[in-house]
Amino acid sequence: MLHSKSHSRDLFFTKRWFRVKNKHHRQFDASVVSLRPWLLAQGSLTQQLKFFAGGEFHVLPLHQSLQQPMMNETRLLRMKPAQYAWVREVYLYGNDDEPWVHARSVIPLSTLRGSGRRLRKLKSRSLGSILFERGGVQLMPLVKQMKSRQVAKVSEGWTRRTAYHWHGKHLLVQETFLPAFMDALQQSTTR
Repeated sequence: MLHSKSHSRDLFFTKRWFRVKNKHHRQFDASVVSLRPWLLAQGSLTQQLKFFAGGEFHVLPLHQSLQQPMMNETRLLRMKPAQYAWVREVYLYGNDDEPWVHARSVIPLSTLRGSGRRLRKLKSRSLGSILFERGGVQLMPLVKQMKSRQVAKVSEGWTRRTAYHWHGKHLLVQETFLPAFMDALQQSTTR
């Protein structure tokens, strides 16, 4: 199984984040053709994975705690440098024994007030199951004049990073598509 500490470190040190305008973006090479729609898709990744896996889906929480986000996350969420946030990392599984996605959510403490309190008690539920259940979620520009979605290639795979407004509050979600998901995609295109 993959190690989430190295994943977080990889995301912190990567300087390869780029914004995505369309499926023909120059950073996408032939090896990622089948993943492009997933990197660009809007809406709930949970629902998309469930559909792709024929209804099978589960979440394995790796860890969650109050911690200081990485500097680039702090900047993107417009937080003060020493502020804490609720950070949660999970694996998302489809119809496979290996995880398909490694997800990291960074939720500022101000977002955890009011209706946001339930975001600390997700256990084995996906964050998307709450964010997208009744609407109220919107994409948020990551930095001035930039789209709300960024993409990077890291050691574990292609990662997308999305900032959201949820009931007027901010949060950041990073999702890395792991090798087992790439294998499942490849198998689905050869059927």
